[in-house]
Amino acid sequence: MSSQEDNEDPEEPEEGGSEEGCRGSEEEKEQERDEEEQEELEDKEPTKEELQEEVDELESSLKKVMADFENYKKRMIKEKERVRDLATEDLMEDLIEILDDFERALEEEEIERDGIEMVYKKFYKALTNHGLEEIEAEDENFDPMYHECVQSVEKEDVEKDKILEEYQKGYKLNDKVIRPSRVKVAK
Repeated sequence: MSSQEDNEDPEEPEEGGSEEGCRGSEEEKEQERDEEEQEELEDKEPTKEELQEEVDELESSLKKVMADFENYKKRMIKEKERVRDLATEDLMEDLIEILDDFERALEEEEIERDGIEMVYKKFYKALTNHGLEEIEAEDENFDPMYHECVQSVEKEDVEKDKILEEYQKGYKLNDKVIRPSRVKVAK
């Protein structure tokens, strides 16, 4: 019997040990689940550094949007000025034709000169107040940006490309040539 008891005794602790082993593995599994849940909670709650990173990214995005908006406003202001300048340019092109007529009328001797001169000066002042500017031509060097050569003649006593005569005045509007001076140039 003692040999059987010896045989039985080792078996009993094994059975008890296996129950404790099952309990131990369940406790370990439960502890692992708790740790995983804790890690998930830690993953969900951002750290101070992560929050600061997010704030920095949002500030950067906001600054970019603000800069884009400022650039948009500047572009719109420039576009508005460009549209205004184009409208003024069209007006000036029409009005300088009238200016030419006034100048031709002033060359006539039979017309009451004082009245026409007064209207001419007033009209010219109005044009210059809106940005119209005469292009200098006579005795200047020919510049294709400002002058249109309609005739060229050989003159030995005058340097090449010197403007000899202006046939029609040229004008700039806000530094843009709207009509070049039509000139005679020395070859």
